[in-house]
Amino acid sequence: MNILAIETSSERGSLALANECFMDCVDLDPGPAQSATALAKLKTLLAARGLGVKDIQVIAFGSGPGMFTGLRLGCGLAQGLSIGLLKPIVAVSSLEALAHQSEGDHVVAATDARMGEIYSQCFARSGDTLAPCGEPTCVPPEMLSLPDGPAAWHGVGNAFDIYRDRLPGRVLGELTQVSASVRPHAREVLEIARRRIGRGETTPLSDAVPQYVRNKVALTTRERMERGGRV
Repeated sequence: MNILAIETSSERGSLALANECFMDCVDLDPGPAQSATALAKLKTLLAARGLGVKDIQVIAFGSGPGMFTGLRLGCGLAQGLSIGLLKPIVAVSSLEALAHQSEGDHVVAATDARMGEIYSQCFARSGDTLAPCGEPTCVPPEMLSLPDGPAAWHGVGNAFDIYRDRLPGRVLGELTQVSASVRPHAREVLEIARRRIGRGETTPLSDAVPQYVRNKVALTTRERMERGGRV
């Protein structure tokens, strides 16, 4: 089964293509060039295996949260392929994909949400899956929290670098490992989707939409200053 995964929630997105015999990945161009070159990169990825768009059998995509323009690109591309090819689609949380890059049993994924805030979500590992501990949030770094109870937490995501001085001391004290340089990647989106497909789980097209989490996309100058931003 040929599965295509698209992850564009960060400043540099990625594509992954796999079946039972191989997995190939490619990074997209950073910044605005990402949307302009995504289709060309996809065609090159497929052609390297002698495949065409019509050979894609399942489309997976990182649904966010993340950069709004990136999420719209990834979702639009995934929906277009799903509708055009009449193939199933699987929406995967970008925070879950990020958390899968840690081997810890308890993982907190946190990324820069801009405007002085972070996206975050906690996960607990069970076998090869990560179960969410609550819903994803968009909060100021000072409000990042971990579930009660003893646990050794692994932190993943650029928020642990960008906002280290603003994160609560209690949270930092419970982290036994931090991987701040990793970003959500199509490789993990594909692996998560493959497991779900194996269980017969796909996403209804009506639910295959960006997971923005943040409701308010603009702040006043006063609100930015209160959240640690600049005028």
